[in-house]
Amino acid sequence: MEVLALDVRLDGFVDPIGALVRDENGSVAFVYKADYLRRSDATALSLSLPLAEEPYRDVIARAFFDNLLQERNGVLTDVLAREGLTRDDIAGLLYHLGKDCAGALSVLPSGSPPTKVPGDYESDYVPIPQDRMIAIVEALHQRKRLPDGTEDPSPLAGVQSKIALTVLPDGRFAEPKRGSGGPTTHILKVPDRDHQQDARYEAEAMRLSGALGFDTAEVSVVPIGGIETLLVTRFDRGRDRQNRIVRLHQEDFAQALGLPVSMKYERRGKAGRRFDVSGIRRILEATVDPAQAKETFIRATIFDLLIGNNDGHAKNFALLYEPGGRIHFAPRYDILPTRLDDTLTDELAYRIGEAETLDEVTPEQLNAFLLALGIESAAARKRMHQRYPSEIALGLADCLGALEKRQVKSLADLIATNMRMLLGAMRLEIPQAARDRDAFIGLAGGWLMS
Repeated sequence: MEVLALDVRLDGFVDPIGALVRDENGSVAFVYKADYLRRSDATALSLSLPLAEEPYRDVIARAFFDNLLQERNGVLTDVLAREGLTRDDIAGLLYHLGKDCAGALSVLPSGSPPTKVPGDYESDYVPIPQDRMIAIVEALHQRKRLPDGTEDPSPLAGVQSKIALTVLPDGRFAEPKRGSGGPTTHILKVPDRDHQQDARYEAEAMRLSGALGFDTAEVSVVPIGGIETLLVTRFDRGRDRQNRIVRLHQEDFAQALGLPVSMKYERRGKAGRRFDVSGIRRILEATVDPAQAKETFIRATIFDLLIGNNDGHAKNFALLYEPGGRIHFAPRYDILPTRLDDTLTDELAYRIGEAETLDEVTPEQLNAFLLALGIESAAARKRMHQRYPSEIALGLADCLGALEKRQVKSLADLIATNMRMLLGAMRLEIPQAARDRDAFIGLAGGWLMS
């Protein structure tokens, strides 16, 4: 195998900030450029790749850069076949796909000019005709190849069918002009034929998240060609002084922990190298306000338990970076009540104490979870145990009637059922609105509760 050197670029910096190198054995290493390290505004790519002069060897470098590639098939499969590459040849794949990495990063052949630049609404985007937009959505809905000439300008993680695009000030969908390097502003998620209601379910879950005070990405359900899609405003976008769209550096928790995408669930790792509460604690303690970040994460965990989102894996939480390296817990995104789908596991993405499912969560397990997150005071843990589940449940209880009116009764019943289970186990009062609702019955006819 030939040695391959790639430039690693970060939006906002004129020159490459580092290099990704593949050796003759196929191992990869990453090193920051010396000039970049001397800058006062130098920002680490990741918590797993702190600013340092020494190169990062294969295990750490591979995990981070592999996370820049999309999880689902499509263009990745095409490049593998066309170029005769193997899936573990991260550098070889990024040689061909690195210009379109998700986020503010790009990985390019050494010496290449930057391919990602700020975007101007007036000059850098082309409106997508309605008939072509319908064709794109139908292809994603049926999980078929996108129409000729359609390129996803920002390959996205996850297994859901989705495409990145831009919404112009007049509301029209658009895509960056070929070669412009302009950022997209939104993600359009398209459910497949077996999950026709997913856009509506996710929209409701995201709206509930915002209503209960979580910083949450904005969403709307948009019917296109008779298919309900979910339009999500990207949280990793901003505006510069010229009102141009710019990318903001972010990373998900898998990247922050140095984990490959295959280990985004706790059950797939091992002690010391997995997405678990001790790892989550390390991430949250690196933010500008660790106490606030921990409180948000604890409340988000309880919220997810109550709405039936068991898919809060390492790629569904993220960090946002300011220039100079200040780190913030990113807004919530990808919140889907997965327990509405009887074909999916009821196992949690990360354990609550030793609890692996909702019905195993007890006061003792919640206490262990809080302690593992670094809540050292027994009095503080007791207050959180009594306060957070009750507050979140009351907020959700106020929304149950409205959910039914919006024709998502199954979600309202699921939330009420989960309230009775969790609050009952916590020995806390169950809101009247939840006590009076039907028990949730899975969409295939099976009971959620045994």
